[in-house]
Amino acid sequence: MKQETRPAVDRLLRGISTDHVETVRDACREILQDRANSVSQVKDKLASSAWAENPRGPLAKYFGVLLSVLDELDASVFEKEIARLRKTKLHPMHKITLDILSQRIRDEPATRVANGVPVFVASDLADRALVIRNVEDWSKTKGLSLDKVSRIDVIARHPELDYLGKYNLFLSGIILTWPIDSARGVKLWWRRLDTEFTFYHEVGHHVSGHSEGGQVADQETEAEDYARSMMRNSRPILMFFGKVLLWPIKPLLKGLIASSKP
Repeated sequence: MKQETRPAVDRLLRGISTDHVETVRDACREILQDRANSVSQVKDKLASSAWAENPRGPLAKYFGVLLSVLDELDASVFEKEIARLRKTKLHPMHKITLDILSQRIRDEPATRVANGVPVFVASDLADRALVIRNVEDWSKTKGLSLDKVSRIDVIARHPELDYLGKYNLFLSGIILTWPIDSARGVKLWWRRLDTEFTFYHEVGHHVSGHSEGGQVADQETEAEDYARSMMRNSRPILMFFGKVLLWPIKPLLKGLIASSKP
């Protein structure tokens, strides 16, 4: 007897848990081709009581994956599911994920870069206009490839988040974080430099086809190399003198910035 094929959403989560990039991409392709059935499958998963429990292992990723996929499949269903989930008991980590992704509701891109890649910038950022200009400038860096990137999200940086940026593998999206407060002087300069490098780093994961950025040492090294290459193209003079003049005092700069935070 022929074994029944596992539903696409199940295969997507399986690919996420095993860090198998081909499984993830193939499942995403099938999910988008069969939208009606996929919406039903995702809603069934989100109806689970497991989201109230402490997420262990790959479970920590599944909630955000399912919500992001639902947003791609049907924006109106996504909005209703966000409203429903707000009334349910969720683990604090999932609540943060819900708050971040709920910002996509009726969200219009703040700008578009490269060949039309939409950029979404959180409305609660004090330096929102500056962030938009920076992303536009960084996207024009010589040699940078945003081919097949689906979207770029710049969200508020919260203490609960354990990353400055993230590559959204299953939807080929780039996520950056930016502090809510405004800044000036050295603090602003370092903030822009740090976020620019993070942006190139996450694009490096995309360009290299990485399956689990931030977890695999070799992939991190490759993304770091890509980011340094883009920084040399973007800021050649700074990068030339940086090794001699800047990098030795990098810890001091970080300490200065940290001490100036409210």
